[in-house]
Amino acid sequence: MARTWSRRRFLQVTMVGGGLLTAPGLIVGCDAVGLGNTLDKIRDAGVVKVGYSGERPYAYDDNGLVGAMPAVDRAVFERLGVDRLEGVLVPFRSLIGGVNSGAFDVISAGMFVNKARCEQIAFSEPIYCAQSALLVGKGNPKQLSDFDSIARTAATVAVLAAAVEESYAQSAGVRNEKIRVVGSQDEGLAQVARGQVDAFALTSISLRAMLERARRSGPAGPEGGPSEWANAVELLPPFTTVVDGKPRLGCGAAGFRKTDGSLREAYNRELAVLRREGRILELTAPYGFTEAEMPEPSVRTDDLCTIDTGGGVRGPLPR
Repeated sequence: MARTWSRRRFLQVTMVGGGLLTAPGLIVGCDAVGLGNTLDKIRDAGVVKVGYSGERPYAYDDNGLVGAMPAVDRAVFERLGVDRLEGVLVPFRSLIGGVNSGAFDVISAGMFVNKARCEQIAFSEPIYCAQSALLVGKGNPKQLSDFDSIARTAATVAVLAAAVEESYAQSAGVRNEKIRVVGSQDEGLAQVARGQVDAFALTSISLRAMLERARRSGPAGPEGGPSEWANAVELLPPFTTVVDGKPRLGCGAAGFRKTDGSLREAYNRELAVLRREGRILELTAPYGFTEAEMPEPSVRTDDLCTIDTGGGVRGPLPR
């Protein structure tokens, strides 16, 4: 099942499969509350509540909670004796406040690890690493390639609310008035297709999955729709973002309350086993992940947490 709440409070309750959840007394702030031993609690209940933001291919509702991150989480928690995941759907910007308030126990959204977020929550070791990409109009009329090219041409770029691409663009010199924050992937796609912005910046993985879904959608309505929009755009090759002269590669991980050290340690232990067995790629491949997105053992969360913007200090991962 899934619970859905707005930036300030719950607006509705959404089903993601069997049963109904409510969440009274949600705290939107970022300070973690004391909730006892969460690992023992979820083992006793046989269920773990995970927060997600409906972003393909990371975690979304498709007749149940699916996506690359829930696939990994299910495998990890099954090894911990927890058989079921319950999804709590929230806006991306509300994930940290949600886990800290106790609305759910784990962030299962592919959230990038960075210094600002590490000050508020604890992260598992990285599950994947990804490069950025730009979605542009057919023919790439402004000949864009990366954030630097957006700054040079004074192009406009859409970024997903609370995602790292906004800070990447700012670091490259894109002026704030040229950055348009959108609330969903479809909104970013629509703005590019309609010529309202010159580009939509997100991870290559996300944009690839979004276009595949859009092309499979039904006929467009009078004002257009995803299938029509997808035919009006093109996805440029991925690139490594450079901030202050250092390459950044965003790496995503599960998020926990800082007070849940035993849960995080147990998660990391089982995640390491799955990685050694090659199961992380096996679990995420159906959602478009490849060997290129699998982090090397040397990519560690402790290092990612020292980075002010985005992810790690590497370029493309060694193959």
